[in-house]
Amino acid sequence: MADISLDTFPNGRTVFRALDTVDQQPVLLLIRGRAGTGKTFLLNAVRTHLRNRGIPITDSVRDLDDGDGVLVADNVHRYSDDDLRTLCAAVESGRRSVVLTTQPRPHDTRLRALADAVSRHGRTVDLRALGSADTATFARELGMAVSPPLALHIHQLTAGIPGGVIAALSAARTVQLANCVAAVEAAVTAWTRTLLDTMEPDLLDTLVIAATGTGLDATELTEVLGVDLDSAHDLIDRARAGALVTDADLLLAPAVGPLRILLGDRRFVEVQRRLLAARLDAGLLRDCTALFLAESGVLDARLAEFLCRTAEKSGEAARYYAAAAAAGTPVESIAVRWAEAAARAGDSGTALRLVEPLLTADRVSTTELVAAVRISASVLTRRGLVGRAAGLYRWLGPERIGADWAPAAMVLTMAGDIAGATRMAEAARQWPPTETDAGPRLIVGAFDDSLDPHGAGTGAAISALIQAVNSDDGDDRYLPCTALSVATLLCLGTGEPGRAGDALRRAAGKGANHQLPILTAWTALLGGDERHAASTLAAIDIPALEPREQLLAHALAVGLARRSGDHAALVRAWQAACPLFDELDADLLSLLPIGELWLAGIRLRDVRRIEPLVDAARALLRAVGRAPAWTNSFHWYGVQAALAGASPRDLLPHAHALKTAAAAGDRQAAALADAGRTWVLVLRGQVDAAEVQAAVSALAELGLTWDAARLASEAALAVGDSATATTLLKLARSVRARSQPVEQPLPAARALARTPQQQTPPPEASVALSDREREVAELVLLGLTYREIGARLYISAKTVEHHVARIRRRIGARSRSELLSMLRAMGHGSLLV
Repeated sequence: MADISLDTFPNGRTVFRALDTVDQQPVLLLIRGRAGTGKTFLLNAVRTHLRNRGIPITDSVRDLDDGDGVLVADNVHRYSDDDLRTLCAAVESGRRSVVLTTQPRPHDTRLRALADAVSRHGRTVDLRALGSADTATFARELGMAVSPPLALHIHQLTAGIPGGVIAALSAARTVQLANCVAAVEAAVTAWTRTLLDTMEPDLLDTLVIAATGTGLDATELTEVLGVDLDSAHDLIDRARAGALVTDADLLLAPAVGPLRILLGDRRFVEVQRRLLAARLDAGLLRDCTALFLAESGVLDARLAEFLCRTAEKSGEAARYYAAAAAAGTPVESIAVRWAEAAARAGDSGTALRLVEPLLTADRVSTTELVAAVRISASVLTRRGLVGRAAGLYRWLGPERIGADWAPAAMVLTMAGDIAGATRMAEAARQWPPTETDAGPRLIVGAFDDSLDPHGAGTGAAISALIQAVNSDDGDDRYLPCTALSVATLLCLGTGEPGRAGDALRRAAGKGANHQLPILTAWTALLGGDERHAASTLAAIDIPALEPREQLLAHALAVGLARRSGDHAALVRAWQAACPLFDELDADLLSLLPIGELWLAGIRLRDVRRIEPLVDAARALLRAVGRAPAWTNSFHWYGVQAALAGASPRDLLPHAHALKTAAAAGDRQAAALADAGRTWVLVLRGQVDAAEVQAAVSALAELGLTWDAARLASEAALAVGDSATATTLLKLARSVRARSQPVEQPLPAARALARTPQQQTPPPEASVALSDREREVAELVLLGLTYREIGARLYISAKTVEHHVARIRRRIGARSRSELLSMLRAMGHGSLLV
């Protein structure tokens, strides 16, 4: 602590203010603090201070009768009974100055008597632990600065004991910033090991008990350590007065490993086993204590049974089942329950590892076998391997499916095996509709309604799914899909992003759901709010998602890049998505992202990379048959893919499917079929403004605002009449504008001051371009030359150049590249991509 000044030391100034009057009247000070709080450091500073003032000092109690010097004594808790009685007498007499340090030991009657005497005639100064803010102050004394997160981490490692804090800071200032955390942790661990090396065996055993977090109770210590009550009180005092036990009687985390090494595993676990027996006999075993004991290596049948019971009501069931297995519970007896808990916690690898042996075991009950199949199939489905999941249910068969018919029907429906799903659903008649299976029943019923070949059951299907989302059915089984994901994707596929958004907002109000962000982002994308979709996607940790959700996330990134016209971003998003193409099967819930990725592959001339997945989607559509609620959106992607690839032959199957569904009365298919026909005519240069406007309006009503705006802008570029082109461009802008959320301006008080580095202000909505300037901006972003733009707008190339110069001045762009990026940021150009 030599580098730390007394001004920053806790309560240091208090001591020295009291010593300023030592030559005028006797000063009685008792400095009390735990080990590592700096008592000796402070007392050495007191000695130096007194010597510098010419005041004599003495360190020995036996010299109290000689002279008038100030008695400065360190660690008086180690003094003998006679020496403490002498100190008490000197304090009571009040004839000379005394400065003492001691550890707080409330069960020691001798120290209590001394503290009482000082409190009557002098002053007691308690040295406190440091807060995380004090850590920053200490760091400055050492010539370094620490970030708030690092200061907090140091405080958590050391509980604010100055000795540990300074050890951590001393290590941190010798390494580079990137290595600070590792250096700090190593230094604190070494500091704890140094303190442990000086402790007696009975105190080390006491610290083992503190490591479990059970608290330190004298009566319990007598039973666990085999000591008398006075010795137990002394051990508790010594443990609490040390630097390694927190105010909550918990051993510092960095000290647990060194303590176990120092005692050896056998001794460490033996003390814990005695503690377990004492707690169980007294009925005082707590969940966290049982968990710690099992994870530390304690084997005990009663402990294992306790953990199994706790797991059934715990939010960390998977961890408790793992601890129960570590404590001696046979894995096969808890495999299904443990796997269910692990799967729900996101550890699908552990879930599969636990249940797959049951699928081939000789002596497994039908109930456990069915549960094992359900968990395996659910994990595989969420990983995007619905084909393998469906295979498991076909192997199990409807005769053994029992009450788990609903998950089986879900998987088989998603895989396109409608006949198999129907056979599984026939078992529903044997089981009463209970609250437990209400959610799965609603999902299966919704799937069935959504497969109506005329699309008549789509509304009922969505209503049933939203009801399943809103209902608290109490079903804690791990299912292949959730009602929320099916409801959202069905709404998006049928052109109802607003309804999907309503369902997601209600689900968000009920609590956290890991699927909410990605589904919300997709809803924003197809609703035309790319900015919200991008900000939501940016906050998602894609590698942490399940593979099916990763596909949604990568397709979303591709869709955003495609709509923004950012080729570099599109390439990056595509390359990030490509590895998934070889890992997933196509199913009903993946048709939407596969379609979006298909278009990106065509745009990048790399469609062969996703062709196997697209072919699998086509095969799925053939297996499902006419189910417009699921197939319309994919056929629309097929129409766009054929148009982008200039392949009329590829267009025919999708156009025929949409036309057939439209003839059967499906409104969405009719709108898409008309829009596709109109788009083909536009690309041929046959633009009928009324038909284009009708198609654009129909697409916008289905939530396909970006497609609608793109159709209008392409028609504007293809038409020969300038007035009609202007009208269609305005139509494109109005469609896009209606899909954007209304942004409220920030209050003036929240405006940020411009720094010298911000010479060019960001583009704002308040920078309004004229109608002609907007038309020029759209065509500039399309990559046309001034001459080509002039020909389209029936103005001269020189006039176009003047318009571009005015636009640059108005928005503050200093170069052509900056002009293009700022126009895109203002929302221009997305109509023409």
